[in-house]
Amino acid sequence: MLRDPVLRRWLLRRILGLEKGSLDFKNKPPPYLIRTADKISAVKAPVWSGRTTNGAFSIPQGVTTIDLPGISVELSAANPGLLFDRNYPDLETLLGAHRFAWVPLAGSDLDPDWVDAIWKCWKERFSGNLTGWPWHAYTAAERAINIIDFAAQYGLPGKPDETVDLLTKHASVIRNNLEYFGERYTSNHLSNNGRGLLRIGLALSLEEYIDEGARILIAEAGRIFGRSGLLKEGSSHYHLLITRNYIDAWLAADIAGIEQASTLHDISERAVAAVSVLFLRGGMPLIGDISPDVPPEYFSFLADGNKAEATENSITNDGLHQAFINMLSRVTPISPDRAAEDGWHRFDSENWQALAYVPPDGWPPAPGHGHQDLGSFELHDGNTRIIVDPGRGSYTDEEYVGAAMHNSLTIDEHEPMPKNRPYYDSSFRRRIVPHTPKFKRTRTGRTLGWSGLTGVPDVESFHREWRFGKEKIEIWDNVEGNGRHQIKRRYFTPASVKIEGGCAILTTDGRQWRLSAGVRPEVKKSTRWTAYGKGSLGNVITFRQMGKLPFEGKTVLERL
Repeated sequence: MLRDPVLRRWLLRRILGLEKGSLDFKNKPPPYLIRTADKISAVKAPVWSGRTTNGAFSIPQGVTTIDLPGISVELSAANPGLLFDRNYPDLETLLGAHRFAWVPLAGSDLDPDWVDAIWKCWKERFSGNLTGWPWHAYTAAERAINIIDFAAQYGLPGKPDETVDLLTKHASVIRNNLEYFGERYTSNHLSNNGRGLLRIGLALSLEEYIDEGARILIAEAGRIFGRSGLLKEGSSHYHLLITRNYIDAWLAADIAGIEQASTLHDISERAVAAVSVLFLRGGMPLIGDISPDVPPEYFSFLADGNKAEATENSITNDGLHQAFINMLSRVTPISPDRAAEDGWHRFDSENWQALAYVPPDGWPPAPGHGHQDLGSFELHDGNTRIIVDPGRGSYTDEEYVGAAMHNSLTIDEHEPMPKNRPYYDSSFRRRIVPHTPKFKRTRTGRTLGWSGLTGVPDVESFHREWRFGKEKIEIWDNVEGNGRHQIKRRYFTPASVKIEGGCAILTTDGRQWRLSAGVRPEVKKSTRWTAYGKGSLGNVITFRQMGKLPFEGKTVLERL
């Protein structure tokens, strides 16, 4: 708390009675979904209309490897339940096991006998007590959908009647624990609760859950997607994940012929139309958090519509990938100007391509998956990534939320944006950030203007300009204010780096670039995350200097 001046200010105002908003963030049904006891009792008995195996699975032999968020686990056929007994250092790893998230990711390596064996172990251990993390609403929805998709290909695992009964319990648990936390703090989780209800309802012919799931999905689309069709949570990877979820819901609804299918199709199409703005020629920048649910490479087929790659990535639901590809090829991509309305700024010139996320209100989205990295960006030269966003390897890793790991500027190591919290209401946020960031087009590039930096009263304004040339890019930083301060400009690169003549020489893909800023750079090895818990080493290049404000500095990146 002592390190967060905004939180200190809010607490003081709260003590003085100036901040009176409710701090009740208990989950409850959304106001549009209040149902009566009569409707609850009207839920019919489940009827599974898909494939059944009647004992066709065999007992697995030997060992298998299960890929979970951040790690891979080797299991022996003698104890498949060990998957749930291990002491994982990250909660998301354990939740990935409980969600059976590894099933759609196994591709051609999927052995249905192992899924059957692990499902039986899970049922034996966790079907009696419907509480705790194994039965968290989001986790229950993911697990049910993954088992339903598996069953469509191979038949129901376990004893069919027991599995049908257990899937019905999943729907009940989800419905009674919907992740609605009020109008200020409800995230994409509620939409996925709806997806779980819809998919279970369709699989088991439970009309009440079909209707409620579709209503949630349609209502929440208005909350989580912006006018451009982009997710409003500050993460490029999460946009693809939630887009996939809506396509999945639409496909299931369309096959069943329910009336909500057309609306779900329209929502999916708007989200798909926004996908192209997130991809640069070298691939999609991982701006914001990386979801543990699905590795980014799962979506690599979107870069070129590679059907073969899509099939390999998910043998249990190839139709979902093909629908994604078909929709992407059919829709008209949104313009960069439309994406900019929701904070996503794509700009290209002279074979350079850049992408930056600037929250429209000057706050990282809350709830959301954005970072405190105002002024940061990713830059590609043709197909080569030069300056990258490092992503974030774990939800527990606060270092990768801050500007110190991004391509930004800091004054005395203070974050350029305040940390957002659910109990800050709109009036308090405007009090802290009275003027929103301004991102504008220029003849040679873009400019970003921002009034003040969090925690630095001496700073009046910050201005960054990108100027594109044929062989180089200039990044001009201007900080208005007073006093003497430590100023750091940082750039994260996946390239190898050598210091030469007071400059950083970047080498990758058989090419070289020179990065200079008028002061000698410092280089530190750091992880660039490519998936949740998985990454490769990159380099943070820092130009550090002490100086009086106002400050003006120029960073030059030039091809060699």
